[in-house]
Amino acid sequence: MTTLVAVQGDITAQTTDVIVNAANNAMRGGGGVDGAIHRAGGPEILRDCIARFPNGLATGDAGWTTGGALAARWVVHTVGPNHGAGQRDRGLLESCYRRSLEVAGELGARSVAFPLISAGVYAWPREEAITVAIDTIARTSTPVEEVRLVARDDSTHRKIASALRMSTSVRILQGVRELHRRGYHTLRVRPGVAPSGLYWRAVLIDDAHPDDHPIHYTSGDEARFAGGTVDAMSTPHEVAELIRGALPHLEATNDAPGYAAWFAGLLAATETEHDLPVAFAEYFDDTDGWEIGWGSGLRYPKPPR
Repeated sequence: MTTLVAVQGDITAQTTDVIVNAANNAMRGGGGVDGAIHRAGGPEILRDCIARFPNGLATGDAGWTTGGALAARWVVHTVGPNHGAGQRDRGLLESCYRRSLEVAGELGARSVAFPLISAGVYAWPREEAITVAIDTIARTSTPVEEVRLVARDDSTHRKIASALRMSTSVRILQGVRELHRRGYHTLRVRPGVAPSGLYWRAVLIDDAHPDDHPIHYTSGDEARFAGGTVDAMSTPHEVAELIRGALPHLEATNDAPGYAAWFAGLLAATETEHDLPVAFAEYFDDTDGWEIGWGSGLRYPKPPR
């Protein structure tokens, strides 16, 4: 099972089997992370780049060279899309992480350290870059056992760590959507904010069996959910099975497609905003709909009855 962690530090100092370089198409070194890796690794990396990539490397693709003088055995080079220059296809950014993990797996690497690709001089919006990194790594099947997202500055590190913590809440909502897609339409979720304002909460119930014990979750419990563990690397299928195990009478009724569609729309909106839905909190009521993000004022229509 792959673990995903946030690390603050210097990408060139990571002791993983592989470090990932945010390269450019020419593959001859550059600025930022690219320049730092070439400087720390020495001329052997450039010689290998010239030999292996005589025509450069396409955006979204990845390939490897020696690690030279680095602690890492290999460098996997990938070329991220330049958002500032109009390359705004999210699929290309996803491909960077996916292809890098594929190459690392082919090398037999068990640990990989990534920088936040395209979030520097290529100007990809930071929050979206973090979401793409986490979601793509989580969806990619790989023999790599440890993946690090490395940030040099404290602000970016804190944002990545916060996104990883929030991913448990997001995966729970994705697990609900997965069950709705399978026809378990009596599954309901009501999310909110604790009175302290510090934690996101959710109550999951089987609407057809309201006397059954509901599932309670608070982000204060971090990865603990429904008798199991949910984190960034959990799949919606895995979360769905935890929910089914905790709500034993839940059945596939296929009788509320309107609610299932409403919930899918809510989750799409929260994923777009990189935030969580709120149906109850001390600071507002839900007369005008649920809120996307704590105190944001952005509303989403209340669920159909």
